Amino acid sequence: MTHRLVRLGRFTFLVLLTLVACGVMWWSSRKTDEADAIAAAADVAPPALAAQPRTLVQALAVEPAVHDVVVRYSGKIQAWETYSLGFEVAGRVASLGKNAQGEPLDDGDRVEKGQLLARLDDRIFRARVAEAVANFEMAASDVERGRRARDVITEAEFQTLVTSRAQAQAAQEIAEKNLDDSLLTSPINATIARRMVEAGETVGANEVVYELVENDRLRLVVNIPEARVRELELRRRQVAEAQASGSSDPEGGVFRARVQLEGKDLYGKQWAPIDAEVYRIAERADPATGLFEVEVAIDNRAGLMRPGMVATAGIVTDRVLAYAAPEAAVLFRQGQTYLYTIEDDPAAMPVMFWEVGESQVQRARRVELSRWIDQGETILLPVDAVDLSAVVVRGQERLRDGQLVRMVEPKDAGAEITRASATTDKQRL
Repeated sequence: MTHRLVRLGRFTFLVLLTLVACGVMWWSSRKTDEADAIAAAADVAPPALAAQPRTLVQALAVEPAVHDVVVRYSGKIQAWETYSLGFEVAGRVASLGKNAQGEPLDDGDRVEKGQLLARLDDRIFRARVAEAVANFEMAASDVERGRRARDVITEAEFQTLVTSRAQAQAAQEIAEKNLDDSLLTSPINATIARRMVEAGETVGANEVVYELVENDRLRLVVNIPEARVRELELRRRQVAEAQASGSSDPEGGVFRARVQLEGKDLYGKQWAPIDAEVYRIAERADPATGLFEVEVAIDNRAGLMRPGMVATAGIVTDRVLAYAAPEAAVLFRQGQTYLYTIEDDPAAMPVMFWEVGESQVQRARRVELSRWIDQGETILLPVDAVDLSAVVVRGQERLRDGQLVRMVEPKDAGAEITRASATTDKQRL
């Protein structure tokens, strides 16, 4: 009997202990669910605006201005004109002209209009002039004697004398012209491209002795497709109208082109662009290429450029009032083109559990682009298409519309944005 009571007591104790353990587990589970619910509610509730994270960006202030719309084509620089010069009479070259140093003219020497290039041995020409003068004087005397003796000579004989005088006069003029042609002079200010004779050599009539290039002005010849001809012609007409009306805009009356030499200086830097003007647009396409030649006139009075150089002409086809934004600031995604600007937004400033006033926060605003002009590293945005004051130029790839941002100075932007990007990547991992 005693053993039964002991076993019954032990069984009762175990049942009670089990019930107590179950109660403790239920109570702990209830507290955990409440904590999870509270935590979940805390996650759903957005943090205060002042505590929300801000994306670091760099922005560029932009203002509307008149910008040139430019198309670029490459070509070779050519001499404005090339001249092949020679004597109109045959003879022996007695001497060559002298350059500024007193030496015989040679390739590369500069010559002025009217300067002596070469001289033939003119002794024969001078003798022929003297002979022609004498013949003319004799014929003139015969005519005077015939006029005084009209009573004893016939009209036919008198006309023969007059004809002989005219022939003698013509022969004198030819002899004088040949004497003049024994001197070869430059018709223009130019540079000697080639000299093909030496003093003492004999040359034939019209044989080329010098080749000159007129290079105070040069021509950059570029070939453009037919799709561009229309806008170039419209620009040419705009320039003509501005010149006729006396426009106050100095660039309005100039068909401007800026020439950039392809070569570089000793330090690997490009030469400064050269202001030039479009001189001619071809009326028809080249049969071989189907392209139209455009000639750009370049002032070369300084003599720093040479025919044969390769250069690119930036031809101004229009001038528009627009914003200029870096090409990298514009995003092209999923058939949409847009950029981000920055706008201020007033927000309540909380301190602990109280709101003490308002503060300005900055948000990214997405601006859709319907019209733009691609200018290589720059995008022009017409003012009648968008309204901007600033453009995000760094950090725009991570933005969304309305996102809070913090702007950083350009000198610190690279490091700040790099650190922020690395932190974001770690959080994603």
